[in-house]
Amino acid sequence: MTKENSQAVESEEELTEEQKAPRPTKEEKESLRATNKTIKKKKKAAAALSLRQAKTGYWFILPWMIGAFFLFLIPVLSSLVYSFCEVGAKAGGIRLNFVGFDNYAYIFTKDENFLPYLTGSLKDMLYQVPIIAFFSMFIAQMLNQKFFGRTVSRILFFLPVIIASGVTLEILKTTGMSTTVSLNQSSNIFTYQDNSVILEFLNESGLSNSVIEYLKNIVGSIFDITWKSGIQILLYLSALQGIPKSYYEVSSLEGATAWEEYWKITFPLLSPMTLVCVIYTIIDSFTYYQNKIMKMIDANGVSSGKAGIGSAVAWTYFLVIIIILVLIVKFIFSKTVYTDE
Repeated sequence: MTKENSQAVESEEELTEEQKAPRPTKEEKESLRATNKTIKKKKKAAAALSLRQAKTGYWFILPWMIGAFFLFLIPVLSSLVYSFCEVGAKAGGIRLNFVGFDNYAYIFTKDENFLPYLTGSLKDMLYQVPIIAFFSMFIAQMLNQKFFGRTVSRILFFLPVIIASGVTLEILKTTGMSTTVSLNQSSNIFTYQDNSVILEFLNESGLSNSVIEYLKNIVGSIFDITWKSGIQILLYLSALQGIPKSYYEVSSLEGATAWEEYWKITFPLLSPMTLVCVIYTIIDSFTYYQNKIMKMIDANGVSSGKAGIGSAVAWTYFLVIIIILVLIVKFIFSKTVYTDE
């Protein structure tokens, strides 16, 4: 068979196959057109709905955006300008005299309080943040269990968040509920005598003075730690309830103990929320109303004639907080936080 004959045979076979293939009827074509129209209408409706939802969302956040611009962004930028100026009062407004970095040089070289206050804030943060994180995790795991009065217990631990304010704490302090406790002095909440059993035990335990001082600081701030843990407890509780129960069912079938389940399932899956809680606790610790740096910023206001110094303190403090947060996220939690990826 020649090449031309073979090509002719193949073309005839193709024609026969095309002839054998059923052609769509008129009804099928109309049905296909109607289906395509329906799909296009649904896509347009979905796009229109998404646009309406977006517009509604913008209307909802518009008051916040206006408030953030006029009540937050403008004052923040103004404070940045003040930090490079000598701020004074004049008829009808504020007088600004540009001094460059003199305010920053003053707080680091001449101010006697800034560096000690900053060091004290860092020390308070270093010992309070891990304690609050672990305390919140422990309480959240207890509140996640089924027991009588669980709802009331959750309300009690979250109650400080509702009424937490400087005025409220001042009232509690003046009415006998001190926020500090000493191991060797009398207190409004707990009473430790000079011959305290706890203090004697710590002194005779062979622990170093730094460890004993750390434990004393924890006990001394037990009310503050409990008071500051409400949000973190709620966050951990939501994270615990978000862990699928199937994980624990499979692990129990495999013979895992409760201890193994905690360290292999619960603790790793809580690590993203731990990052959130640590960041929140650090910021909360630095902006606490009893923080001496915050009081220093408040004291150096426009009315005192030292708004430039106060702004320099605020921006330096802000940069210190940002650096600490970046270091923690970059070098600690970047390698320990569990993700699904």
